[in-house]
Amino acid sequence: MSINDHLKGASRCPFHQTETPQNGVNQSASPFVPDYNIPLLAPGGGDNDAEQLAKLGPLRKLIGTWVSNRFSGYNVMPIPQATASNGFIVKNFYYYEVVTFSAILGKVANRGGVEEQDSYTIFYEQRVFFAEGEQRDKLVHAENGSWSHFIKGPQGQGILNTKPNIPSPPAPNPILPQNPDTSVLKQISVPHGNSILALGGCRIIDGAPTIENENALPINTPSEFKAVYGPNIPENPNVNPNIVLQKALSNITPHNPIVQTHVIEVNSDNNGEVSNVPFIREHADVSKYTNTIWIEELASGFLQLQYSQNITLSFPALSTKKNEYLFPHVTANTLYKVC
Repeated sequence: MSINDHLKGASRCPFHQTETPQNGVNQSASPFVPDYNIPLLAPGGGDNDAEQLAKLGPLRKLIGTWVSNRFSGYNVMPIPQATASNGFIVKNFYYYEVVTFSAILGKVANRGGVEEQDSYTIFYEQRVFFAEGEQRDKLVHAENGSWSHFIKGPQGQGILNTKPNIPSPPAPNPILPQNPDTSVLKQISVPHGNSILALGGCRIIDGAPTIENENALPINTPSEFKAVYGPNIPENPNVNPNIVLQKALSNITPHNPIVQTHVIEVNSDNNGEVSNVPFIREHADVSKYTNTIWIEELASGFLQLQYSQNITLSFPALSTKKNEYLFPHVTANTLYKVC
């Protein structure tokens, strides 16, 4: 089933299949652009409200629908396999996807007695499809969740401050500001049976980002475990999945450069948490989650989104009393905002 079959019957998004990129990015290495229909979630809430946009902070540029080219995403996916010689296999593949972000109209208030942490939130839905092979165009992954931007201030009551209430005394002045290192939250729900809270922050840089290599080789394992990934060189996507991001950046043309980049980084080890169902804990336990997003604004005004996500897996059946074998499950892709 193709993505058009999944979205059949929906009215069309103003974006059409074309051999010519509409965003001014040179994509000659992979000219395929899927013909996507309407977003799974319609952009709403803060997408046209100036106050909401301001309080969404770094998340405001996400609102809308983003798509990728067919071969722009790469997935390094180790899987426990009892019948394999090393007890695991790797099912690595190219993929494409569509992600839609939609803002909540308003805030969610976390009240702390004298202060308040207001959460301004964007929901997202993601669909990922195989790019090639026997499962070409089949759905391989789906998830939903939210991104939140936290702002602190005095605890307010507003219209709730009616009799027979006990009016709250004035809050301390000033309220300590939100820690910028935990001002952004990614909250994830995955049908595998994983729920993830990862916190972090945002920074803005001029021009294009420098995307470092990402090491996807297993950790604390014998050398033969690493051999199945192929040559240990940065050009090998099995070892460095971020090579697909680096190549996409190299296709940016000088006449349409990236003028500014918003970098959002979250980590479950930063006061977050990962929760897994018993089957996952027993066979492929998720212990850590990290995600970096680069939202890149080109001189033409078009937006490009790149991300690298690392889910650390532990295969308890393989680990020894001395060492816990860890397997990075890394995905990286480049997407373009289409509506």
